[in-house]
Amino acid sequence: WQQQNEGLVVAEGMPFDLFYGKTMQPLRPAEDRVPDRHLATVKFPKKQHPNSLAFSTKGEYLATGSADGFVEIWNFMTGKLAADLRYQSQGSLMMMEEAVTSLSFSHSGGLVCSGAKDGKIRVWKIKSGSCYKRFLAAHSKEVSCVCFSHDDTQILSGGYDNILRIHGLKSGNMLKEFRGHSAAITSAVFSQDMSLVLSTSEDGTLRIWDASSAACLHTVTPGADKNGLSIPTVSSVMPVPGSPETFVVCTKSPSIYIVSSSGIVEKTLALKEELQNKEFLAAVVSPQGKYVLAVSDKSVLHGFSIETGQALDECHKVADSEIVGMAGHPSLNVVAFFSNDRRVPIWASLASA
Repeated sequence: WQQQNEGLVVAEGMPFDLFYGKTMQPLRPAEDRVPDRHLATVKFPKKQHPNSLAFSTKGEYLATGSADGFVEIWNFMTGKLAADLRYQSQGSLMMMEEAVTSLSFSHSGGLVCSGAKDGKIRVWKIKSGSCYKRFLAAHSKEVSCVCFSHDDTQILSGGYDNILRIHGLKSGNMLKEFRGHSAAITSAVFSQDMSLVLSTSEDGTLRIWDASSAACLHTVTPGADKNGLSIPTVSSVMPVPGSPETFVVCTKSPSIYIVSSSGIVEKTLALKEELQNKEFLAAVVSPQGKYVLAVSDKSVLHGFSIETGQALDECHKVADSEIVGMAGHPSLNVVAFFSNDRRVPIWASLASA
């Protein structure tokens, strides 16, 4: 027997309260669907707004990083601070000296990494809110992305100094440096076997690096052919679940690309011709790798089939203000968005699983 709450599935025998969300584990994934309804909203106080967000790898939490330096952990079902983390209700929050510009959870689920506008990185213990490790000179400018290695021994970071670095979590030392991008890094990930690093940049390129030697193996400019002389920013690269050699690349254009680990553009996902005046600002891959979910500069969420490359008919306006970024839940059809209007709208698929 499964208890189902409008498409959000809780494993057998696990009590679940939609309003309080006290029991969130273990959650079971439903079939991939495009989120079609508003679930909850995280609201920030006046003069504050989110600069980054991430779902925990085990799916219990949503983390936000704010312009005033706070890292906060939320119950994504309710939009309220996670009640099981008592230090938050006691006002003892995780805090950086400047705006939190990037976030990532460890694969074990016990740590969260935050990068800041001043180039510093910190790693926090989620259950206690205490600082586990500091990287005080990770970058000379703003940290734009952070990512744990799959074995949680290293942190990959990129910055507005155009550099990628790998840091040892235990030693606290910088282990590798990747140079070649000519503009700010926008995202970076490890391949599943950790042999490659993939990075995107405002210079309009995706670069694929050898993780051991830091040599650049491939440089891909996915938007060059479509946009003539104007090469759009490449905003993110994401692995496709179940397909370790395949990655989704989002550009600030009407197109999204499927790229292989050898640097081959295998497929282009594009809106229908009458919608080509839009450009995508952010994207995620659905939990089982069936769809790309991308939000446009009109704050409309679109879906694409990765298998066929076709745009889905359904699309949804998810916010009134322009979306800055988004994050996808690792196992549920839930996505969260942030903008500069002090709100984090959370959407879910509420169709029957």
